[in-house]
Amino acid sequence: MLRVLNIKNFAVIDQATFDLGPGLNVLTGETGAGKTIVLNALGLILGGRITSEIIRHGEEEATVEALFESLPRVLQHRLREAGHGNEDELVIRRIVSRSGKNRIYLNGSLCPSSLLAEIGCQLIRIYGQHEHHSLMRPESHLAILDAYGGLEDRAEELKKRYLVFRTAWDHLEKANEKLERAKREEDLLRAQADEISRASLQIGEEEELQARKKILTHAEKLYQGCREEQEILYEGEDAVVGRLGRCLLRLRELASIDNTLNEPAELLSSSLAQLEEATSTLRHYTDRVEFDPQALEQLEDRLAEINRLKRKYNGSVEDILKIRARVEQDLADLDRGEEEMGALRKDLEEARRSAWEGAEALSNERRRIARRIKKDLEREVESLGMPRTQFEIRFLSIEEKQDEPPFLIRGRKITEEGIDQVEFYFSPNPGEPVKPLAKFASGGELSRVMLAIKSLVLTRGEIPTLLFDEVDAGIGGSVAEMVGNKLKRVADSHQVICVTHLPQIAALANSHYVVEKEIAKGRTFAKVKRLGDRERVSEVARMLGGIKVTDQAKRHAAEMIKIHQTGSTD
Repeated sequence: MLRVLNIKNFAVIDQATFDLGPGLNVLTGETGAGKTIVLNALGLILGGRITSEIIRHGEEEATVEALFESLPRVLQHRLREAGHGNEDELVIRRIVSRSGKNRIYLNGSLCPSSLLAEIGCQLIRIYGQHEHHSLMRPESHLAILDAYGGLEDRAEELKKRYLVFRTAWDHLEKANEKLERAKREEDLLRAQADEISRASLQIGEEEELQARKKILTHAEKLYQGCREEQEILYEGEDAVVGRLGRCLLRLRELASIDNTLNEPAELLSSSLAQLEEATSTLRHYTDRVEFDPQALEQLEDRLAEINRLKRKYNGSVEDILKIRARVEQDLADLDRGEEEMGALRKDLEEARRSAWEGAEALSNERRRIARRIKKDLEREVESLGMPRTQFEIRFLSIEEKQDEPPFLIRGRKITEEGIDQVEFYFSPNPGEPVKPLAKFASGGELSRVMLAIKSLVLTRGEIPTLLFDEVDAGIGGSVAEMVGNKLKRVADSHQVICVTHLPQIAALANSHYVVEKEIAKGRTFAKVKRLGDRERVSEVARMLGGIKVTDQAKRHAAEMIKIHQTGSTD
């Protein structure tokens, strides 16, 4: 439970400390005194969103610090897991800075905001003054029924089963769509695969064909040019090889006289050998030159086929070959598709059976719990000034709608919440038929019904501290006292913090705190004070009598407090 709450430089609070105890802790004060600021500070400790606007004017930081004791075991385990201590207590400190360097500490160690939000909801549950409006939404009634019956874990398990069921269905649907699309495209895919396969495309083939085409196109020019070069080099009357041969003979004759001419003679001999080699190569090339118009035509046809495929598939030869591989894979997938569909149908059937069996078992338990909560609610609202009120928890079905297997069958639709749609019906007037609570209950009736539900449900909860923010709004007199008694009952098993304007509830407190606003040196300050016995009497008297507190109001207040402390007026 929450033992200490320290607030510093938060809005108009410069420094405030709450030393809270077990049972019913009441927070009172004039409207606008700053009670909401205290609640906002507490919300910050539980992981609420922050803004630098909450920092008191003229200060650089705002700090909120809280000490919790007697932590639930689950929370202790989570804190150990996260490396934030092994003890049965927790200190949370949150610092908000104008510089934006905001920090969170758990037991002295820095922690992320996500962890604070996770544990905050396990420390305190806050009930706002308009929460009874949730009863006006029939979809919230099922959660109330589950909370009363302690079925939350089973409902959570069903959500997991439903998710597996929904996922299996989605996978089957997507696979079926893919298979049907592939079947529709099968003829096209096979035609594409056959066309590309028949073409027998090879990477680099196009470049090779272009080179061959160039040669065939200019065959005559190549033949004639090479023949002319042979004439010049070797075969003509004044051929270069013949002239160089005679020159070489003359130079060797001279070298026999002066051996220094041997070197140019060797160079000339080498050149002559290379010219003869070049002439031989030209002769062989000329012999191979083709004058074949038919071969050229076939080559051009092949290039035209390659270009047609490139235009059709909008890519290079390499791209087309990749398309063929992909098409062949799609066709192979099509062949395997039926086998995979069989496995997916089996998975779906197992998930469907698990989800529906779980939903039906949970539904049976909910119907059993519904009979019990009906009696308990009627008893609780009677103690809140609504005698002989009748309740019914109706399980609704979907009327006049065709089956949509596997989720809607014979008027029953399965969702993550199960197969139940429930709505609370009631009649506060004996002899009148029950009608939907959400449509026909007044605001005061909704408030009392919600408090009756809380008194039934909260005693089963594991969250140690409950905060009620003016849930008693709009009621008074004897009903206010009944509401106070309900809060007191809840406080027997939980620490309860209640913000109230009703003296009937304030008189029941185990600990009473007041928020007051004062002006000093031109600045506004909100102060929080724990009241002693005499101060409690004065505050309850103020709540009874308004601005002017009379002696009669004080006597009345003292009597109210004494009654609730001793259980009698003696």
